[in-house]
Amino acid sequence: MQITSVHTHVQRWALDGTGPARGRTERASVIVTVETASGHIGLGEAAPLPGMSPDTLEDAQRALAGIAVPFSGVPQLASPSAQFAIETALANAEAAERGCTLAQVLGGTHAWDAAQVVETASQARVAIMAGLTTLKIKVGPDLDLDKIIAIHRAAPEAMLRIDANRSWPKERVRERMFALAELPIEFVEEPCEDALSLVREPLPVPVALDESLATLTAAEIEAALAAPGLGSVVLKPTLVGGIAASLALVAKARAAGKNAVISHALEGVVGFEACRELAAAIGGGVHGLWAHRSLMQFAGPRRIIVATPDRATIEKLQNAIVAEYPFAVLHAKLAPAELARQQRLVETAPLPVSGAILFTSGSTGAARGVLLSRAALEAAAAASAARLGWREGDHWLLALSTAHAGGLAVVVRCRLAGVPVELVAAEGREALAAGLERCTLASLVPTQLAMLLEDPAWRCPRGLRAVLLGGAAAPPALLEEAARRRVPFLVTYGLTESFGQLATAPLDRAGDPSAPLVPLPGVELIAGTRAAPDRIRVRGPMLATCYLDGTPIAPELVTADLGFLEDGALHVVGRADDVIITGGENLHPSQVEAVLAATAGVRAACAFGVADERWGQIIGVAIVTDETFDPAAAARGWHERLPPHARPRRLAVVAGLPLLPGGKVDRRACAALPGEPVRYG
Repeated sequence: MQITSVHTHVQRWALDGTGPARGRTERASVIVTVETASGHIGLGEAAPLPGMSPDTLEDAQRALAGIAVPFSGVPQLASPSAQFAIETALANAEAAERGCTLAQVLGGTHAWDAAQVVETASQARVAIMAGLTTLKIKVGPDLDLDKIIAIHRAAPEAMLRIDANRSWPKERVRERMFALAELPIEFVEEPCEDALSLVREPLPVPVALDESLATLTAAEIEAALAAPGLGSVVLKPTLVGGIAASLALVAKARAAGKNAVISHALEGVVGFEACRELAAAIGGGVHGLWAHRSLMQFAGPRRIIVATPDRATIEKLQNAIVAEYPFAVLHAKLAPAELARQQRLVETAPLPVSGAILFTSGSTGAARGVLLSRAALEAAAAASAARLGWREGDHWLLALSTAHAGGLAVVVRCRLAGVPVELVAAEGREALAAGLERCTLASLVPTQLAMLLEDPAWRCPRGLRAVLLGGAAAPPALLEEAARRRVPFLVTYGLTESFGQLATAPLDRAGDPSAPLVPLPGVELIAGTRAAPDRIRVRGPMLATCYLDGTPIAPELVTADLGFLEDGALHVVGRADDVIITGGENLHPSQVEAVLAATAGVRAACAFGVADERWGQIIGVAIVTDETFDPAAAARGWHERLPPHARPRRLAVVAGLPLLPGGKVDRRACAALPGEPVRYG
């Protein structure tokens, strides 16, 4: 694996102290980014721990800046934290190339346990309820035996670890060890200065060496491993010299019959994730990694992919899905000013170590960036697979932009399942029809389906077993025609914030216009009733974490869509922010559009509110017609089927409705079209 570029930058964050170490501490680290000749990226982090690390931040910067490119192999650096950073970055890049995890690169993925830091009995009970089996208690110069006993009584099944952080007087260590001997103590970590001298004789409770390992010679470490009082070594890779050094120490410890614990040195999120992957690679009941609140945001590198309909974009996305860095997907057809705005938002937003950023359609205002964690992507893919299943020989047609959830979800599902993606690189009915001939699954928006059905000679391929139809409301007439032509469509409801699918018609009802919208496994939907539709609320593991401005989304999203639940099925009425208030009456555009769609000669329709001094708003409509459309007959039908406040008062007849980049009708652009008054007899 050849590395063609190395970049570094300093990341700063605030660290909240736990246990006796109260207060807020400013930390800093060096983020290193390497890129391979094949375009894969790997991240590493050098985070020397002030007062404990054998090197400094400046040492790490100098060491990393001295790496010459291109290179192969692993450089040997004088700074231990820099060595950890470059080894992590190279292993992450290799994982991206191989399409696997960092743990698998390091030797495999094994079971391991985390130790949670607790300070009170109530925190201990919560940790045990969360499935943890090891609790870590930080203590100061005083033993605080009462606190330790209270935590033990609250969680009697838990193994305890005591971290004295070298604070005990050396002459009182043995006495305190006897006081702890009746409790389930795994070890006492660094009880005093010169803990090495303690382990030469057996102790009532074993000792663990931690930070002092960074200062001991190889001979001193060998002697410690042979000593009877040593129970474990707690390895912080950024202190002891990196991944290779940690693995070597683990092997020596196990050969001596001692436990090896992988921990972290309160690095930022990149270093923390690397330590956790190292723990997974080692396995064997490893303890020592707990989440700390300072790891919620990451201001490091991120990849921006401008989505074009070509194989190069698909390959970039497939690489990004398994890589340890966040990636954003922007639409290639955005106006230059909007593309620049979205790029600035992605470049400056604090992000986690991995995940995807997508932007909403912007149908009701400026498009908002949505942050989807990797766990959310995987949950969405699993829920979709639970509804559709995978069959031998499946191919999925990618005919939607990967800058939107519907298109990117195809890439994610297929990448995780190992299923081929068939790309439609050209626009038009012929390219779409040809792509469908080679696929068993597809995702389309209603305008694409309507384009296919415009050709009376087109026949749905026999091998096509399901077509997810979403992104916008499908007119009833379109569904009826698709059913007549034996298209196996499944109407789908989803959002950018949920990475697509939330509710989909059952697979055995494919091609049935009356099939219900049934929530996917793991999705909880809350809505109104038929008589009183309400905003749809969503809960589920596929929900995005937050918007790029920090506004939270999970654990519950209150959407702008109105709907109701009946017999377990979702009925979507329309968007709450599209409601038209005319003469004191609330009217949703979908109520008008349903009548317009049923009008002879109308192929597509959009209704919207038009400001009016007398009524507040009146109904405006834009329609696409064919040669059979009769304006006078249409007006008579609207007069008969709609109450006065719902009748269209302004009409624009157009060759095609304006669309947003994702294929949705641009309602605001429709409202700006010039129209003529509608005359009723």
